[in-house]
Amino acid sequence: MSNAPIEIPTDLKNVLELVYIGDSLHIRCKYRGKDGKECGALFFNLKDAIRHLVTHDNRYKRYLQ
Repeated sequence: MSNAPIEIPTDLKNVLELVYIGDSLHIRCKYRGKDGKECGALFFNLKDAIRHLVTHDNRYKRYLQ
């Protein structure tokens, strides 16, 4: 397991943020749908968080490599 810090790309910081829940670092989805509600889904790694973002909007596919 890597101890490298998670770095969210600058242009994704409006839809993803780092949060601690207890002692665990998570990535939280801040995407807001047409209803204005924030998603709030939590992830342990950036790749899974970006895959999730694609379910909201296909334009985030470019971040998957």
